[in-house]
Amino acid sequence: MKGWLIAHGHACKRALRRLALQPTVTLLSVLVIGIAITLPLGLYVAFANVSAAASRIKTEPNVNVYLALIVTEQETKELERKLKSLSNVDRVTFVSRETALAEMKRVASMGDLLASLETNPLPHAFSIRPKASDPATLEILRAEIAILPKVENIAMDFEWAQKLNRFSTFAERIVLLLGLLLAAAVVFVTGNTIRLQILTQKDEIEVSQLIGATRRFIRRPFLYFGATQGLLAGLVAVLAVMIFIWWAGAEVHALTVSYGSDFSLQAPTLQQSLVVILLSGLLGWLGAFLSVWMYLRRVSIR
Repeated sequence: MKGWLIAHGHACKRALRRLALQPTVTLLSVLVIGIAITLPLGLYVAFANVSAAASRIKTEPNVNVYLALIVTEQETKELERKLKSLSNVDRVTFVSRETALAEMKRVASMGDLLASLETNPLPHAFSIRPKASDPATLEILRAEIAILPKVENIAMDFEWAQKLNRFSTFAERIVLLLGLLLAAAVVFVTGNTIRLQILTQKDEIEVSQLIGATRRFIRRPFLYFGATQGLLAGLVAVLAVMIFIWWAGAEVHALTVSYGSDFSLQAPTLQQSLVVILLSGLLGWLGAFLSVWMYLRRVSIR
């Protein structure tokens, strides 16, 4: 066990020494790999924030029925009775035009502008909570309400939130696909870097072969080299995303506050950051392993 640890310690030192001896090449390789990792990580964080924002939005089924501007009290009561008699209606709430105007003045901060209007431009409305919320049933309910007298417009205010949720799910799959493609790119870039390292140390490898070096002995420093590159690239990607969150977070928060929300961008958690860094190291190790394996196979080192 002690000998195994010593062998790995020497291999790790050799890999770190090679990285230090080529600072420019190491920096460029780390930046290239880091940028490749930053793209899927940044998109994942962006869509995670979009999903978090969408989850704060009320998506319960609610149908708003707006009446014509000219409607009598008797016609309103008759319409309410008909709405309550529909099979898929659970609850009907009447919202008068006066109540709607007062609420708009409070929420929209346009009291002075609305106060200057000579007449109330808002119609009476009904807010309906349906029993079933599947799309087919809701379309039937919409059609039943549309044929009722004095109905001017029908709005299902949860539809856009549901579309946003579906878009978030679709975006997660796109990010996953992009992540897999860029992971393959990271393996390729690391493998190509290791291949160049092998070519520069070809004579050293041949001498090691002559004195009885095993595949593991020859391969071990390159594996540490690739894994270290991957770890550094993962760290670069995490730092880049955090810097962007810090840079854009204040403006996003100020924008959401202006719309009456306290939402702010969330950076990757410590656990997520560690997973990204370790996964990057694993990809670097895999690229190095494949590159060395193909070389050793070609030269038939035993």
